[in-house]
Amino acid sequence: MESGCSGKSSMENCESVISGFTDVSRDSCKKIFIDIMQERGLKLQKKTLKNIKIQREQRDKVEKEAPADVLAREWFSQDKASVDTRTYLLDQLMPTVVHGVQSLLMELEKKKVLEDDSVKFDPVNYLGEFLMRQNPEFISGTEKSAYIRGLEQVVADLKDNVFDLEFNRLGQLKEELKETQDNRVQVEGIQSQVMEKRKGALSLQFQEWTLDVSGRIPLALYIYPFISHLSTDLFQEFLHHMAQCADMFRETIRHDIWRQKFSDLFIACDSGKVGFLDRQRVLSLMEKFYDITSSEAETWQPRNPRQWPIIELGEMDPADFWAEFQEGDNPPEDKVENPTTTVSVIASSSLPGGEGQKEAQSEDLGEGRTQKYRDEMWSAWMLIGAEHRDEDKRDHQAEDSSSRVAHLIEGKPWSGDLLTSDLAIRYSSYGDRSEEECRDAASKFIDLRTIISDINTRGPSRIPSAFNDCALNLPQFVQLMETFVGEVAPLAAVEELTSFIQREYVETEEERIALLAKVRHDTLLARQKLVLQALFEKWDNDGSGFLELEEIEVVLAKYKEGMESEVVTKGRESLSSSRSQRGSRKLSVTEFIRYILSLIHQLPGPEEEVYENMVEFLTISVERTQAEKLRGASRRKWLQHIQLVAETSGGRFEPVYRAVFQALYKDAEAHGNNKKISASIALLEQSSVRERWNEVLRYVACTSEDAIYLLNKTLTRDMKGVSFAAVDSGTPQHVPRIQYHGNIHLWNTERSEEEKKGSLIVLPLMDVQQRVFGTLSIDTLRELRDRNIFLTHEIHFYQGVTNAFSTAYHHVQRQRNLVQLVSSALAWIYSRAPNIRAINTYLMEPCGDKAQGYVFRNMMHTDNSTGVSEIYSSPATLRRRDNLFRDYLFKCADSSEVITTDAYGERHIAVPIRDPSGRALGVLDLNTGHCRDLPAHEYQDLQKMLQMLQSACYEILEEEPSRDIQKKIVLEAEQGPGQRRVGVLFHRFMLQDLRQCVSKLDHQSFAELKSYKDPPVMVHSILKAVLLLFCPAWAESEEIHSWNQCKLKVNTDLIRKILSFDPTAQSVQLNPEILAKYIKGIPRGTVWKQGSIPAEHLYNWAFTCLSLMELSQKMQNTQSPSLVSLPAPNQM
Repeated sequence: MESGCSGKSSMENCESVISGFTDVSRDSCKKIFIDIMQERGLKLQKKTLKNIKIQREQRDKVEKEAPADVLAREWFSQDKASVDTRTYLLDQLMPTVVHGVQSLLMELEKKKVLEDDSVKFDPVNYLGEFLMRQNPEFISGTEKSAYIRGLEQVVADLKDNVFDLEFNRLGQLKEELKETQDNRVQVEGIQSQVMEKRKGALSLQFQEWTLDVSGRIPLALYIYPFISHLSTDLFQEFLHHMAQCADMFRETIRHDIWRQKFSDLFIACDSGKVGFLDRQRVLSLMEKFYDITSSEAETWQPRNPRQWPIIELGEMDPADFWAEFQEGDNPPEDKVENPTTTVSVIASSSLPGGEGQKEAQSEDLGEGRTQKYRDEMWSAWMLIGAEHRDEDKRDHQAEDSSSRVAHLIEGKPWSGDLLTSDLAIRYSSYGDRSEEECRDAASKFIDLRTIISDINTRGPSRIPSAFNDCALNLPQFVQLMETFVGEVAPLAAVEELTSFIQREYVETEEERIALLAKVRHDTLLARQKLVLQALFEKWDNDGSGFLELEEIEVVLAKYKEGMESEVVTKGRESLSSSRSQRGSRKLSVTEFIRYILSLIHQLPGPEEEVYENMVEFLTISVERTQAEKLRGASRRKWLQHIQLVAETSGGRFEPVYRAVFQALYKDAEAHGNNKKISASIALLEQSSVRERWNEVLRYVACTSEDAIYLLNKTLTRDMKGVSFAAVDSGTPQHVPRIQYHGNIHLWNTERSEEEKKGSLIVLPLMDVQQRVFGTLSIDTLRELRDRNIFLTHEIHFYQGVTNAFSTAYHHVQRQRNLVQLVSSALAWIYSRAPNIRAINTYLMEPCGDKAQGYVFRNMMHTDNSTGVSEIYSSPATLRRRDNLFRDYLFKCADSSEVITTDAYGERHIAVPIRDPSGRALGVLDLNTGHCRDLPAHEYQDLQKMLQMLQSACYEILEEEPSRDIQKKIVLEAEQGPGQRRVGVLFHRFMLQDLRQCVSKLDHQSFAELKSYKDPPVMVHSILKAVLLLFCPAWAESEEIHSWNQCKLKVNTDLIRKILSFDPTAQSVQLNPEILAKYIKGIPRGTVWKQGSIPAEHLYNWAFTCLSLMELSQKMQNTQSPSLVSLPAPNQM
């Protein structure tokens, strides 16, 4: 069977409940035990401390009443030869022996042995018995005599003063301990001085920041606790970093003032409060202002509004990308130094001679400890050794730092507020009446109010703006103006620009009325679609994702008692999709909305009135019980969660699989009579078997019980099962009784006959083009109850799960395709723009905090010095509130416009990756280091790369029928699976663009090349590479090295061949390595300097052909099973 599972006992639920109670009892008992033990430990501690105190008091009392016997001092001597023996005797034997002798004498006196000889007494036996009974290892606490205490003092003096330290381990340890304590005291003293010096450095650093009117930094900079343990190098790095941040903060404040002025300008120009300005008119005014400013020859000039990034790449002349040559050499790279900043870096100096160095003693210490102290001393002295600096000046500045007044920005004190830091968030609803229309719709259609509110809540964020070549909203206008004025514009110039735009931007009354009418029409259309989407979800209560067209037509036939039946009959004509043409009877939400709107347009009467009557009629035509409404609401929530997980997965499939299984589990528990289910997902792929391609289903995910039986297994057409029936028919295959079917493949062969009872349903996974790309299988073999079949409403929900999974799966796949496409584009620019140091690729994801809109995922980092791209398996997340100095990324996404700025002392170009609607999907962050302006040829290549990348992204993101995709195939390599097509897509667009450039060449263009008698080596090499693609036999001949033979081939026939040449075709016989020998050794800048348009186009064309040939060869050498999709039959 296509799903396998293991049996469980019928007492599983009871055991789980008992286990739950057991866990609770265990936790409670553990807590009680810990409390008792803590109380007992505290009592024992108090008792011990009390006993120690009593013993100390008794010892002091005895010492006061009976001082130590001075006779014991007779044992003390400076004789080192016998010190060991004396110490042993006094420490180990004498205390016990003396006590025994005292007892012996007392016994002799008691028995009067010395007075009466008749008394029998053996003193040796007595002394032996006494010593055995008084063994000090077992008996303690006996009172010590004054003589014994005197002996103990003698032993201590012998150990301290007489022992030879060289041969005594105890003395060595004591000496090392003393030296360690001295070193620690010394290091702590130096470290305290270091901390004072660091505080002084931070006090100077404080003054580099821009303060508000109260003399404070309006940022949470609690620095000191975090830098106290930094090494010298790290601390100086930290100071340098803070200095850069201070400079960036100052620039942020300046730009914030500009942006506030631009915001006020937008509101002043938007007299109709529609939220848009005419983009072409604004660009025209920019051009006019630029011309006026250039003629005045001032020191500051804005950016040229006729060039990128002010205008879009698509608005530029294509010839500008490849053939904008200038006289002379390349413009020099503008190596801009960072603004000078007073950084308090503490210099290092040598250790002071004689202090902190103990050469003789360090040799005796352990090597690890010696090195540790040496490192600590060196690090500390490095920090405080710069005392030759001006200490008085530094202390004076540190004392005055807290009393400084606010810094002046453009001659004015700063208020302390960044007014436009959240500009896109605050103005996201400016001029947008969708919220108002949503509330109005909810008030009119009460039965749909809850669904409308839910749809509006889960809708996409309004913070990112879609690019429109005709209109600018407020964030886009502010960003365009900021890009226009550049980085170093004085405030007076900004004010002059705003005054000019406000004075010259004039709308006629007719334009204002037309714009208001358009906004009103768009708002009404959006409201209608919102209400119809809510109506669709009310009808589709189980979340299947489609409605039966016949069912809708039956209800509509009763509209106005059948008076509009002819219009309803013609309604099918509006369904122009391929599904309706095939006779499909199911409508998606998009087709449902288009179908109802077409009926409304055809029905007589005012459109708004007809719309409201139609919605009201369709709403009351379907009744749902409260239980059905609750079931529908919960199922919609689970389906939406699948999509949300895909959007926040960071390009990973595993979270999506997990979300699908969770939805199935929850529904089976809540609405499926708590039945136990197993589920698996299989994807359709091609696998080479016996030198031919076959489709197989590979199980990529399953529930945990089935992992050992299903995961990564493949199901072929010659095996039992109904999965391929679902694939071929495009409809769910339901098996109510598995044990009676006979054609089910059981992956778990150890299952008994009793465990084969259950139901199975296999649902096809279909994309938007109605192509099957896999299956979702669900069974109830783990359920031991007899009533374990799937009900109709459950099957409808499972169909909704397949739709949600398909959307989620392709969303993640599109993210992966985008990253792969960007990687191809960056590989192309690698050797052409060496001044680009690194590129980070960010993709946008919804943010948990809806007010923030979105977050960034750093999907890939490319080191342009090596050309190596690293795609992160767990991409890091960037949030707006945590990245004040990388806010240019969020500005780029908010406005969907290109941004150039400085960050942390380096130049950055942020370029949005847009979807077909113009909204940003992600951002490319290009780091050019200290090079503010790229050389002309690198700048042109960058623009061309970005233009081709965006065109390729549009093609990936478009959701067109499969027949349209077939029309777009240009190269033979694109006819393979989707991954192969994505791999060559960028280069295919580049090749098509170069074909257009070559097609514009004529005899006059080639006359320059033919005029050479002895051409430059570079020109000859380019022509060799081009000709070898069409004449591979020349590779080993003399003709290829003859300029006269080569230039004979330069004619219109060569252009014709170039326009039809496919470098990925199997018929191409040239080895890419031979082509690389001629083309790869030519620097891109050298070709640009040559100034030859034909050489430029031929070089770029040959270079792109080489890239495609290498990619095609690589894909052939690394063939692996790839995912495929099969078109579904004419009916679902």
